[in-house]
Amino acid sequence: MDGPPANPREGPEAPAAVKPAVRDPPPDRRGWSRRWLAAAIMLGSAMLALAAVRLVPPLRTADESLGDRLIAAATPAQPQHPAIALVLFGEDSFAGLACRSPVDRGMLADIIGVLAAAGVRAVGVDVLFDQPSLPDLDERLRRAMLNAGVPVVAITALDQTPLTDRQRRFLDGFTEGMPRGHANLAKDRLDAAVRWHVPFGDDGTPSLPVRLARLGGVSAVPAEPFRIDWHGRPDGSTTPFPIYPAETVAVLPKSWLAGRMVLVGTALAGIDQHRTPLSSAGASTPGVEIEAHVLAQLLDGRSSPRLPFAGEAALALLMAAAGVAVALAGLPLWLLAAAGGLVPMAGWTGALALFAAGGPLVPLVAPSLAWGAGIAAMTVQMSLRERADRRVMMQLFANHVSQPVADEIWRERATFMAGNRPRPQQLTATVLFSDIEGFTTICEALEPEPLIRWLEGYLDVMVHIVTAHDGVVLRFVGDAILAVFGAPVARNTQEEIDADAGRAVRCALQMGRELVELNSRWQAEGLPPVGIRVGVHTGPLVAGSLGGLRHSEYSLLGDTANTAARLEAYGKMIDARSSRHCRIIVGDPTWQAVQSALHGRCTALPVGEVALKGKVRAVRIWLLIDDEDADIRG
Repeated sequence: MDGPPANPREGPEAPAAVKPAVRDPPPDRRGWSRRWLAAAIMLGSAMLALAAVRLVPPLRTADESLGDRLIAAATPAQPQHPAIALVLFGEDSFAGLACRSPVDRGMLADIIGVLAAAGVRAVGVDVLFDQPSLPDLDERLRRAMLNAGVPVVAITALDQTPLTDRQRRFLDGFTEGMPRGHANLAKDRLDAAVRWHVPFGDDGTPSLPVRLARLGGVSAVPAEPFRIDWHGRPDGSTTPFPIYPAETVAVLPKSWLAGRMVLVGTALAGIDQHRTPLSSAGASTPGVEIEAHVLAQLLDGRSSPRLPFAGEAALALLMAAAGVAVALAGLPLWLLAAAGGLVPMAGWTGALALFAAGGPLVPLVAPSLAWGAGIAAMTVQMSLRERADRRVMMQLFANHVSQPVADEIWRERATFMAGNRPRPQQLTATVLFSDIEGFTTICEALEPEPLIRWLEGYLDVMVHIVTAHDGVVLRFVGDAILAVFGAPVARNTQEEIDADAGRAVRCALQMGRELVELNSRWQAEGLPPVGIRVGVHTGPLVAGSLGGLRHSEYSLLGDTANTAARLEAYGKMIDARSSRHCRIIVGDPTWQAVQSALHGRCTALPVGEVALKGKVRAVRIWLLIDDEDADIRG
């Protein structure tokens, strides 16, 4: 994001730009760096796996299909649901009827009468009345549904149902005055399987199960689509719900039906049959049975047994961490490959046993991918580390453009780039210029090696403070640091500009506070303590790339950068301090931008309007006082 600017110190007194020597971080810092890298690989592997399972169609299908296999094979045994029964028109039901479609309205009317007389709680008719049959039979069925003495819910069709206008008019007229619910099923776009239920249509129409559940006293119904919790079977040969053929209803004992909610529908080959997690060996599930599963879920107040996303994400992160740990263990390649396959297999076996025991359904595709990605990424990183270390010496002298600037230009290349180089832009930013007091004396007192080591330690801490406050270090000028807040991305509002000024001032205050600990450590090591001067100024700048093909720098041009440097130099003329080891001089635009936001953290003493070197107009400046520094407050 940053790059070296034009030197803001003008005139013969400006020191030559010095690029500090760079050395490998000490072992403890390298250790922490590797730990952070391992943590990043863990997090990245988990996030990548979770995203891939949701965004890559084959992986999403695999995830859902493997979950379906668990449901079909290991759903815990449950008794038949006591509150629901199904009455189905099957092939035998139509053997003695004149036609298969539409369903015989007279027979339906008789069934509704029998169910009402048996004392059922409610009836849901999963038959779409979208076309007439014999007028007398149609009217008879309509009267039977309206006058049954128990609630009878008819199904309607949502807008996306492919019906003609004539069919819709007949449907609306036939079901007028009846409680209605839609029977549309939500099918997965990839494999057309039904796994979710849509409780309400776009127009607010409830589904058939929702309408029946409300009649059954359920008040809290999910407003958004939810996964279906499929009701288990007592054994492999018994259905989850009692199912009675339509032609046998009249002879059934009333006790078999009393108090139940009865769904009436069809179970015909090729008609209203759907793929579900219960489907096995190519079999399909009748739509009315799917509605029964949803109704049972609503009546029981159950939710899907599938592990929520938060749990899946935590498991993926754990598996990624395990993969990274295995890679870090330095196992032989054959053993690493074996572990890569055996651990997911063990996970799936455990998930199967857990679900069969009544636990949650654990989706393991994303965790398995995270496991493999963690192993692979960490293994690749370890193999590249040695090569990267060999390139360090070349990188010491090749970084003419700082990495933050390069990263920012790449991310915003459409905005910045023109002709393979950053295009010039005008922006308003806050520039910070800091310098060590008495640095020349310190240079004379120290040998070259301890001097560079001491200066590196100082610069490393100061740069960390700048970056922690979202600043960009553009250049080291000897012992001085030039940083900018608000570049290279131009700010669009005054609030953003003021926020940059606030970050710059907080950065300057923190630099002074950090010197308390640094000076204490240096004195214990026999190194000289230091104080610093900081100049901060806010104003317009021109940013762009300067140089030729062989060497180019991202630079800031304009009066603001020069003024910040002059403010720092003017600190030599002021006896008072901002804190024990620091003088912070800010221009009036900066102080006006931050004084309300930093109330209680710092105050400012007016220095006056001063004529800075190289400037025609006087500049109003302020000396900041760090209110958190006890020595200054005293």
